[in-house]
Amino acid sequence: MEVRRESFSVHSYEVDAFGILAIPALAGYLQEVAGNHAAALGVGMPALMARGLTWVLARQRVEIERPLVLGDVLEIATWPSGVDRLAALRDFEVRRQDGEVAARAATWWLVLDLKTRRPLRPSQVLDPRFHAELPHALPMPSAKLPELTSPEAEKRFQIRYQDIDVNLHVTNASYVAWALESVPQETWHGARLASMEAHYLVECRYGSKILSRLSRQGEEGFLHAIVREEDGKDLARLRTAWVRR
Repeated sequence: MEVRRESFSVHSYEVDAFGILAIPALAGYLQEVAGNHAAALGVGMPALMARGLTWVLARQRVEIERPLVLGDVLEIATWPSGVDRLAALRDFEVRRQDGEVAARAATWWLVLDLKTRRPLRPSQVLDPRFHAELPHALPMPSAKLPELTSPEAEKRFQIRYQDIDVNLHVTNASYVAWALESVPQETWHGARLASMEAHYLVECRYGSKILSRLSRQGEEGFLHAIVREEDGKDLARLRTAWVRR
């Protein structure tokens, strides 16, 4: 299976207050190159939607080994890396201008039936090219992230038009952004995000109100839950780890 490579320049509107590429922007880069590669392989969103199907991101893990900063020109490589029960796997490497790997990512994608809103087995949709297991950029733990039973912090958000994607539900980048909004100010100011793991559990649509909850895990880590306020259902669970600036 061929590897897809694309270049992205880090712009001023994509970095945080400290000049470092914001993780929702990085997630956007990954989704862009993944979508382009899927289209080139004949399984992009338009092709699936013509069959009454769509792609949905179920899990995502990102590790940032070196900070990505304003002015960097990044080369992102991606490749399908096999299937796992109901999920199609896709991995990524992000390199800076000097050729060193600065970030890695692994993603789990479901093929969803638009009518039933249920996932299909990859063998029903994807041809044998996608079944071969290729090297992974990162291992993804099989265990679910734990439920957050005793949150230490909570923030409330209203879902906006800009949070909605082509599937008419909340985009994965918005869940990540809401999770990061709940970290303590001293973490935001004194540390940078080193890794993020997200499990996207339930669809959510425009107009709902959500709660971003957080509990500390270790010295520089947090567990997060994105909860729909009206029914208390967990929409996503995340784990983040931080390193001092």
